[in-house]
Amino acid sequence: MFSRQKVFATGLAATLAMSVLGGAALGAKRITYAEAWRLCKAELDNARVHSAGVSNERYHRGAACMHKYGHHI
Repeated sequence: MFSRQKVFATGLAATLAMSVLGGAALGAKRITYAEAWRLCKAELDNARVHSAGVSNERYHRGAACMHKYGHHI
C-alpha cells in the first residue's frame, strides 16, 4: 500500500506537471484585443445574432467569445 505521503507527492507532481504543460499552451502568442473584437464580431454576424431585440444574447455571446481569446468586455 502507498502511504499518504507517497500519494500526496504523486498527486502534487502530477498537478505541477499539468500546470507546466498548461502554461506552455498559454505562452503561445495571444491575439490583441482589437483582433479578438474583430473575430468575435464576425462570428456573431455570421451567426445572425443582430442587435435588434436580442442585444442581451449578443452581449453574452460576444463576451464569451472575447473570453475565449483571453480578453474581457
